[in-house]
Amino acid sequence: MQAQALNARVRSGVALTRSATRGTRAAFTRPVVTVAASRSNWREEIEKSTSGGSSPDRQEPVSIPTFDLMEYLADSKHQAAAFTVLAAMSAVLSVLCTVEPEAVLEAAIPGADISDLDVTFTRIIGVTLAASASVEYSLKHAAESQLLKSATYQRLMAGCAVKSAGFLAVLLANIPATFELWDGVAWLAYVITAVGAGAVNLAVITNSSGKGLAVPPLDLTPPANASAWGYTACGALYLATVAACFAPETLFIGDPYSDITPLVKGVWAPGFLLAAVMSYVLKDAADRNRLGASTFKNLNLGLAALEYGYSVIFGSAILSDQVDMDGASLSNLAGSLVIATFCLYTYATAKKQGWVPQERLVSACVGVERGS
Repeated sequence: MQAQALNARVRSGVALTRSATRGTRAAFTRPVVTVAASRSNWREEIEKSTSGGSSPDRQEPVSIPTFDLMEYLADSKHQAAAFTVLAAMSAVLSVLCTVEPEAVLEAAIPGADISDLDVTFTRIIGVTLAASASVEYSLKHAAESQLLKSATYQRLMAGCAVKSAGFLAVLLANIPATFELWDGVAWLAYVITAVGAGAVNLAVITNSSGKGLAVPPLDLTPPANASAWGYTACGALYLATVAACFAPETLFIGDPYSDITPLVKGVWAPGFLLAAVMSYVLKDAADRNRLGASTFKNLNLGLAALEYGYSVIFGSAILSDQVDMDGASLSNLAGSLVIATFCLYTYATAKKQGWVPQERLVSACVGVERGS
């Protein structure tokens, strides 16, 4: 009996010990299970985020709007608006450079010691921009009439694109001597304007040519009449002027150069290069007896404004002893006056050729065949 009682006590003690051990294990095991479960949840969230999975509350990244210039300028209305802006900018800058050249230089290049020669050269930049405005105004009307595919306007747009590239090339070539003298905002405005104008012309050429971005066709046939010969001579003189912009000075020798004089004089070159393109286009129009059309009247008026303005500026330079009064200077002045008068006379007297509708032309041809 005593032995059975002792065994029962031992068994109950063992049972209590086992129960306590189990309780202790449970107490220590449950937090571990909870932590492990929470770690498992963290891993799942990390895997979802790295694998592209998104929770319902997650926001999508903000997309940055883009602008496709080629697509925008595929529409004729947008083309006309772009050329309107370019023509207006050229006209405003032309007036500012011609009327207030000192204010323009002081605002754009405040660190420079401006000379009288810089003021004269800035006025010449202004009159070249007048010719540029006449080209862009003609392109605006051509865009409205959906005529930009014509070789005439393709050549004019190519000339404007080359002009913009020339402005950038002159600026970059003079960076070592002039960069620190510029106002930062004015320097950026110069670059952005040149790049933007060039991009507009190249985009419109690409959209309107029918062949993508291609070089416009060139007609190198000899001049067919006296007017065509006159425009050929004008183009040659303008190309010679472009070369003279980068040659040692032989006319404006009365005043010394400043640090910015080569830059200001170099900006002539793109404007006179565009004038050479205008002369080539007018020569082609003269060959076809089309000088009375509105586009060619505008171009003649632009060249007349350029040359009359240059004549006044150059004559003032002679009177102020910036230029010596000799045979070279007088012939330069006379040549400018002759070109201006020739272009203005053509503008005033050229008549627009009558346009015969295609239906009437076909009827006339059929009538001739029947009567023969």
